[in-house]
Amino acid sequence: MSSPVTGVIHDLERILLTPEQIHARVREMAARLNAALAGKVVTVVALMDGGLFFVADLLRALELPVRLHTLSASSYQGGTATTGEVKVSWPADVDLRGQDVLLLDDILDTGLTLSVISERILAQQPASLRTCVLLSKRRQRLREVALEDAGFEIDDEFVVGYGMDYMGRFRNLPCIGILNPNKPS
Repeated sequence: MSSPVTGVIHDLERILLTPEQIHARVREMAARLNAALAGKVVTVVALMDGGLFFVADLLRALELPVRLHTLSASSYQGGTATTGEVKVSWPADVDLRGQDVLLLDDILDTGLTLSVISERILAQQPASLRTCVLLSKRRQRLREVALEDAGFEIDDEFVVGYGMDYMGRFRNLPCIGILNPNKPS
């Protein structure tokens, strides 16, 4: 019996990163964070919805005490290119003053979203701020972002899977791939 996800994989032009590659790299990132942040209580600010799988897997591999805040932020609003406007849902009760903050996102693309969130965090005067993403696109940024760790550098292509979507679909793929331009609807 085939799984529904197997059928969706046929909507991909090609698989960029396999589940095994992703999980191995996430474990490596967690090991680096465990070493760099040893002895600290870490306040994680995680950008959702695209970062859901990355954040969950990374946090399970951390051996540190963690506080978690999730944000909804996007500059895509359903398409494959940024609108240039970042929409952020920032909880009113988040106070990061004096905390060691780890900002997590699925992908660094134009730099717009992460720069807006970083500025907001830095305005609250945290003790430290580290930014980590699963994917960093090789492209010119519209805004530069201080980035401590990226799991993979990829070409400037629109990707789906492992939390990332196109029009709300493909988030549940265990891999990361490039959509077949003739398939998705």
